[in-house]
Amino acid sequence: MFFDQLDKLTGAIYQASREAALWPEVLRQICEIMGCTTGSFWMLSRRNAELNTTCFWGQSDAARQEYQEKWLAQDPWLLRLDRFPTEEGFFARSESVITDAELEATVVYQEYLGPHGLHYGGGAWISRRAELESFLTLVRPKSAGPLTDHELSMGTRIVAHIRQSVTLLEERLEALRGCAGLRLCFESLPYGVAFLDPQGQLLDQNKVFRKVVAKCKGLELVGDRLMLSEKDPVKPERWLRSFAIPRSRRGTPLWATVRPIPAAEKHPVGIPRVAAIMEIRDPERRASADSNHLEALFGLTPSEARFTAQLASGMSVKEAAETLGIAEQTGRTHLKRAMSKTGTKRQAELMGRISSLD
Repeated sequence: MFFDQLDKLTGAIYQASREAALWPEVLRQICEIMGCTTGSFWMLSRRNAELNTTCFWGQSDAARQEYQEKWLAQDPWLLRLDRFPTEEGFFARSESVITDAELEATVVYQEYLGPHGLHYGGGAWISRRAELESFLTLVRPKSAGPLTDHELSMGTRIVAHIRQSVTLLEERLEALRGCAGLRLCFESLPYGVAFLDPQGQLLDQNKVFRKVVAKCKGLELVGDRLMLSEKDPVKPERWLRSFAIPRSRRGTPLWATVRPIPAAEKHPVGIPRVAAIMEIRDPERRASADSNHLEALFGLTPSEARFTAQLASGMSVKEAAETLGIAEQTGRTHLKRAMSKTGTKRQAELMGRISSLD
């Protein structure tokens, strides 16, 4: 029976690392195994707000509110947390922090802890790092007596699982944060990109790729398969080349490239293998130059960078000058200096240099 309870608790602990709302249930099970009537658990991270958790179990909302508003700042156990063993994961009795006589002499005990059946218990630091602090505390009535050596050993064993689940949660959040950053970069690319599996099925695509497939008539998505106009599927192993895709309107065809990715010797089980990356670029797309970037990259003055950015957006020298409110001759001077600083000799060559920045 006891080991069944422990197995169930262990599973609940790792589940709570994914669903913070489950911590009160975890505390309930811990209190039951440890013979305590109430417990609290808090976790404070200075790096990941997602980790921050505070939960209680075993007391009414009214009693907890009274404690937080009136007695929290005077709680003798909290005031002496530094007296708990500093080693993370070591569960210690509350008597190591304050003796029975000292505890019972406090106003907090006489007016709150005692009447609410809170006397003996213990606690442990889950984490005591600068970037993450976490603590578990359990309490029971005086009639139950101090925690036994067996209960302390069990508490230390339970805390070890909590520490491991917190570590896994930290790693998961870091990975998700990294994935979110990669996703942002993927979606921000100025050209279409998609990932294909060995059978040519579409695994993922960015927003530019989705727009291209929806509008061009030389490529369509049938289910999860990319098909050319002649209903020939795009196959990673065979399409080691570039090809043109007709637009749905007149104009220069889109340019597509499929780049197969060699299979790794080891591949995670259950995760689809990316067999190829497909890119689609629009030759008619004009560069979206940022004047601040042009300043930093080529040493242009703010005026030269702003004028060059207007040209890159498709304006003529005259139009760019009018937009910026300068004389056309001043604009030509900006253009001449921009070409000199970028090592180009013609306006078309300058625009090509800027276009290559995308």
